[in-house]
Amino acid sequence: AQQIPGFYHRRIGDIVVTALSDGYLDGTVDVMQNISGEEATALLTGAFRPGRRTSVNCYLIHSAGRLALVETGSGDYLLPTAGKLQQNLKAAGIDPADIDTVILTHMHPDHSAGLTNPKTGEKFFPNAELVVHENEPKHWRDDAAMNAAPERAKLLYFQAAREQMAPYHNQMKP
Repeated sequence: AQQIPGFYHRRIGDIVVTALSDGYLDGTVDVMQNISGEEATALLTGAFRPGRRTSVNCYLIHSAGRLALVETGSGDYLLPTAGKLQQNLKAAGIDPADIDTVILTHMHPDHSAGLTNPKTGEKFFPNAELVVHENEPKHWRDDAAMNAAPERAKLLYFQAAREQMAPYHNQMKP
């Protein structure tokens, strides 16, 4: 009735990388390009797959006495099949307070919505410096860009990014 913990360690020289599952997201084939929906569905069905499923993963990097986390997963923003990073950190024996750097490749909700508890505004990684590309905060804080976005994107992308970044404003490094 319950999935086994989702983490895997791999040593590469003096560095240990730990892959952590945040869960998965099921979606429609509408986002697929250069293939019709019917063809995509037929291929997935032929491979005994119920539909388009995307694994969401995060990575810890243990190096030189430091601990960095790459991506923070979906938090509570997406489907209930995701948002499992915190439980898998615990299962791997990692205290989120021990993570000194969080690196985000970009701020879509499946990569960054696990920074902060949206119900309380509390940081999940209280001692971490947040490292993001300098264009990310600029874009997600741009009111004109948000107003031009579809309604779903306003809430799920712009508002989520703003909520997730806010508690880290003094700990953010572009």
